[in-house]
Order: sequence, then structure tokens, then C-alpha cells
Amino acid sequence: MKNKLRTITVDEVIYAYKLEMRIADRMCINELRVFRKELKVHPLNISILTWDDPIMGSPLNTGIVLGHAGCPKGEVYNLNYPKRIREWILYGQSLGWDGSQTVEVEDGLAAMRTIGYFTAALEPKGLD
Repeated sequence: MKNKLRTITVDEVIYAYKLEMRIADRMCINELRVFRKELKVHPLNISILTWDDPIMGSPLNTGIVLGHAGCPKGEVYNLNYPKRIREWILYGQSLGWDGSQTVEVEDGLAAMRTIGYFTAALEPKGLD
């Protein structure tokens, strides 16, 4: 069986993480779980609800251009990029997460706005 945990090093600390997504009714929930590699007990859990397209897929899984306070013209945002995982780890650390306690981020879009991203293009679209 394939190991679904990937690793990343941030500030000389090794983290393991897993990305999952669930799709229902043209909505997509992207879930990111990050652990300190040696602990794997108290994760940083992030849930991001967005739309899903039957052809394109989830915008956070396939990539979407998002504006950012530091780059208003935009850059590709894809949760599969290590740069994005690093941003989430640093965000978790700003909330006090250090791997010794579980931290839940239930509204990932609100957290992305806090980080500086313009998330209007990710808001779940109403069902017609």
C-alpha cells in the first residue's frame, strides 16, 4: 500500500502531511493534516470548502490563480505545492500550534484571507 504521508522541512523541523478531498453536490472539501514527523499525534487540521467542477475538478487541487496582498496580479495556488504547505504550517504556528496539541482550522477560506489571499474565486457557488 502506498504511503500517503509526504514530508516537508520548515525551519529545520520535519513535518509529515496528508492531503485529502471529498466531493459532494458540486462542493469540495480539501483537508490538510500536518504533524511533526516524530509525534504524529496532535495535527494541524485544515478544512477548506470550495466549489468543484466536473471537468476541471477542485480549484485547490488543480491550481487556480489567486491574488495576494503581496502580489495583486495573482499567482497559481495549488495545495500540492510545498510552498502552500509551508504557508499553512507557518499559519498554524501563528495560532500556537507546535505539534504538542491539535489545532483545528474549520474555515480555511477565512484563514486564507487572513494570510492575505483574495478568495472570492473560491467561494462555493450556489446550486442552480
